[in-house]
Amino acid sequence: MQRYLDEFEKEDTGKRLRFFRVALIVLGLLILFRFWQLQVMQGEKWKLLATANQFRKVRIKSSRGQFLDRNGKKIAGNRPGFNLTIIPKDANQQTIDRLASVIGMSAEQLSAKIKVEKNWSPFVPVKVKENLNWEELSRLEEHIREMPGVDIEYQPIRFYPSGEAACHILGYIGEISPLEMQKPEFSDYQMGDYIGKAGVEQLYEKWLRGRDGTKFKIVDAQGRERSPEIIPGIKFESKPPEPGKDVRLTIDLELQELAQSMLAGKAGAIVMLSVKDGEVLVMASAPTFNPEVFRGQIDVEAWKQLEQDPMHPLFNRPVQGTYPPGSTFKVVDAIAGLQEKVLDANTRFSCPGVFYLGKIPFRCWSKGGHGSISLQPAIIQSCDVYFYHVGYLLGIDRIAYYANLLGLGLRTGIGFPSESSGLIPTSQWREQVRKEKWHTGDTISASIGQGFISLTPIQSAVMTMTIANEGRLYRPTLLKEVMGVPESEYAELGPKLVQKLPFAAQNWKIVKDAMTGVVNTPGGTAFRGARSDKVKIAGKTGTAQVVKLKAFEGFSESQIPEKFRDHAWFIAYAPADDPQVAVTVLVEHGGHGASAAAPLARTLIEKYMELYPEEKIEDQR
Repeated sequence: MQRYLDEFEKEDTGKRLRFFRVALIVLGLLILFRFWQLQVMQGEKWKLLATANQFRKVRIKSSRGQFLDRNGKKIAGNRPGFNLTIIPKDANQQTIDRLASVIGMSAEQLSAKIKVEKNWSPFVPVKVKENLNWEELSRLEEHIREMPGVDIEYQPIRFYPSGEAACHILGYIGEISPLEMQKPEFSDYQMGDYIGKAGVEQLYEKWLRGRDGTKFKIVDAQGRERSPEIIPGIKFESKPPEPGKDVRLTIDLELQELAQSMLAGKAGAIVMLSVKDGEVLVMASAPTFNPEVFRGQIDVEAWKQLEQDPMHPLFNRPVQGTYPPGSTFKVVDAIAGLQEKVLDANTRFSCPGVFYLGKIPFRCWSKGGHGSISLQPAIIQSCDVYFYHVGYLLGIDRIAYYANLLGLGLRTGIGFPSESSGLIPTSQWREQVRKEKWHTGDTISASIGQGFISLTPIQSAVMTMTIANEGRLYRPTLLKEVMGVPESEYAELGPKLVQKLPFAAQNWKIVKDAMTGVVNTPGGTAFRGARSDKVKIAGKTGTAQVVKLKAFEGFSESQIPEKFRDHAWFIAYAPADDPQVAVTVLVEHGGHGASAAAPLARTLIEKYMELYPEEKIEDQR
């Protein structure tokens, strides 16, 4: 038995050895055939590639999508730009010396730039200088063939036909950072690419961004470009760039430019919304900044000046700024009081010029008071004492409830990551955040838009819109259309009805009639500042105290240092009998809303009616 097993093992081992020998022979023949193919059949081609030539894959930069206003006017576009690049692998010392003399940079600076920025990839072009002017281009074109590895790269550059008029809406672009490169949404970007950093440039990045094209070139061992014809049988297929999608915004550029011009020399914000669907026609913020500063590698000194400017020009006041609303908040008290049935249109309170909570006086802006006054005249004349009574009856939690329903103290959802929520305080908030109990005196201050309350101008515009259309609260939007993209892909960012407030129709009418009286009734706080012969406007003035300083009692406005003056507010909608637009104007430290803010709203509304005399906003969609 053992002898049989030994013979079987010998036979099996022999079979394996014979198979192994055959396999080695076949493998050897294949290797020999490949050697013969490379050296004999294709030898000349690969010899050229191996000894004298190298492939270079070159990106062809795509153009970024443009921004248009609702009527197709260009707000941001592109113009031709040229960058100077150098491939470290191909650039010898002679090239560096010659290039340095052409562009006015020392050879040491140029070498350091290449080493610091791209030392991990010697085949990736280093951007040496951006946005070359024509003189620099002509000098480089004259010498570029003598400088291996040096190239001129075409890159479209942002330009702004409207200047600074829409800078806070547009935001700005900047070079992608290493940290941003790690995010999933930027996985197919490369260092040196530009992305939206703020505003709608950031919000709509995925559509604005184009797709770069590619082309191939061959260089010799010294980095000089060679003709592809020296390698017969090889085709170099280039891919053209795909431009980004143009985006049509909801804003009207002519109205935007007007609003921005009216804020020149001031700090403040103007917002105009469509009453029909919440589209933003105007969103102006002042002071402004020049967006062209950001279109290349920003100068350190220029950035420092912007950051350290005490007027904070980069601050987008309509969505980031929070301010006490002053007497514009009285319309919230009125709606809340009517809905909660703590008052009606005929409810009267006596205003002797002061309201006492115990022994603590809360004064009316009118020292002599308004006498016995009912709700609508109290709104028209902005009687503080009347609304002290209303606030006392409601309590802060009911006031806060209705303020939130009207969109106050909540982010509007316009889309900017930096949007502020403002603050509508409650008794619970005071206990949790301040570790204090809420006091009735705080409610009295809150009832006229002072104390802890703070709003953004766009929240105020949303509230005004909701009153004008009697309860339909829309999310404000800046996006009208992404051109060349199915509407279903961006519909979620368009107009959206957030909620319909089921308030009594009579209550809306009482408040709206009073707001019409503010502007159109003699004695109304905006009668002089906002009344128009061209269109009937409804509104409410507001003067928000910045700081309470007894030292300035009795002083005229001009005698008070500007930083201590009140903020001026005016909210409005028009036409009063068929509202189409809602407007909020805020002038920081402007003093009285009636004189500093109301005339700006009137001018803007009149211009709107001139541009859209018969059309409805919804008909343009």
